[in-house]
Amino acid sequence: MTRKLFIMAAIVLLCAGGIFAQNTRELRLGSSLSGNLREGDEHWFSIRSSEFGFIVVETTSDMDTWLEAYDAYRDFIASDDDGGDDYNARLEILADAGQTYLFLMRGFNDEVSGPYRIWAGFRPIPAATELFSGSSLSGSFDAGEDRWYSFRPAQTGYVIVETTGDTDTYLTAYDASYNAITYNDDGGDGFNARIEMFAEAGKTYYFRLNGYDDDENGPYRLWTSFEVIPPDTDRNTERIRALTIRLGEGFTGYLRTSSESRWYRYDLTRQAQFIVQTRSAIDTVMYLYDSFGNLITEDDDSGEDNNAMISERLNAGTYYIEVKEYSGQTGRFSVHAEIR
Repeated sequence: MTRKLFIMAAIVLLCAGGIFAQNTRELRLGSSLSGNLREGDEHWFSIRSSEFGFIVVETTSDMDTWLEAYDAYRDFIASDDDGGDDYNARLEILADAGQTYLFLMRGFNDEVSGPYRIWAGFRPIPAATELFSGSSLSGSFDAGEDRWYSFRPAQTGYVIVETTGDTDTYLTAYDASYNAITYNDDGGDGFNARIEMFAEAGKTYYFRLNGYDDDENGPYRLWTSFEVIPPDTDRNTERIRALTIRLGEGFTGYLRTSSESRWYRYDLTRQAQFIVQTRSAIDTVMYLYDSFGNLITEDDDSGEDNNAMISERLNAGTYYIEVKEYSGQTGRFSVHAEIR
């Protein structure tokens, strides 16, 4: 019975794949197609990129359209609602050379219907301006534009790239193959973007700067700094090597691998409210243990900006604090403790 069900399921999937292929229209770069969307319809289009760069797809119609982008395996990439003119959708994705991408077009809701045109274009990646630690650059961008920058450290450490000004900026960091590493919207002052990330010696990293949305435009300043990672002489990656922390002092630590922990200890001489927290650009998780290694409590985001914070009433004794990163990133953090 199980085998029959498996065969039937395979047949259904094959048939669905065939229907999907038949209902997908090829949309060539630099061209457009016309169609008529009925209520509840979904129209699929395939686009093949011959070179590395940005595929831009947008609709022209009197309807409120919606676009979604997928790779050849139908893994979701991005979506857009009103990025084009009026209520039309406009979507831009970074495409690899020789790869096929799928775009789903539908109405914003099931009641939307009417004629449309859908257009696809290609935009090469602009030349990148090199960034240097300790320097700043001025620039401006028009609505829908972006600016690209590169950074290549001579040593391993942490690079900080951030904007200043009144423009609502957005930063995305990529590796040398243009795989996205991280992004930021308002991590700096006001609506400015700020990225702090681990960078390996001799490797090139790219930073794409644009407005928060396609209507944003204006001037900006881009500032870059770099901090070399000091030699790991502490090696407090185990409880038996925990560093003793002192009240009121910030202890800087580095998570050099995604699975690494850093350990600290504090000797409480009397009963008190013990408060310990992290300050970092990465999403930290913190665990509090007693002197025997028994877990007392843990925290993820009780501090500011995804930082961890624990506040616990404790008796006199020795306590251990373990700091990890929530999503497997690496980065710098500091630990601060106080008693009340």
